[in-house]
Amino acid sequence: MKNALLPLLLLLALSSCSAQPNPKYNANASGPNRIEVLDFHNERRCETCLEIEKLTKEIISQDYADAVKKGLITFKLINVDDKANADMVHKYTAYGTTLIISSVKGGKEEFTDLTNFAFLNFNKADKFRETMKKELDAALQRIKS
Repeated sequence: MKNALLPLLLLLALSSCSAQPNPKYNANASGPNRIEVLDFHNERRCETCLEIEKLTKEIISQDYADAVKKGLITFKLINVDDKANADMVHKYTAYGTTLIISSVKGGKEEFTDLTNFAFLNFNKADKFRETMKKELDAALQRIKS
């Protein structure tokens, strides 16, 4: 019965993210081989959503600074309520808070949706960091091999 409630609880959490306005942040990856960490959000955001963003940015800036400097990894904060982002929202089915790691190699994209993981582990910084690093390391391997 617990497992049946999990999707409903996540849906409620995702749709109730409305505590604070969002600051704009956007960066562009360069080159045919790259990783884009995409953090989709609504116009107004809850504390959980803001913590997911904070943890993700910290991991990228602290553990992948060299890859960021080389243009291999970027972080993009994308407002799903902005009509200019409609194509991306549809592509990733990101109608609320969604966390995606997109790997592009030679123009071909693979992506991993980490939304459920992020909401279940935003308050477990060590586990969040460990899994994000594992996913980012795997994405780096995909674009380098």
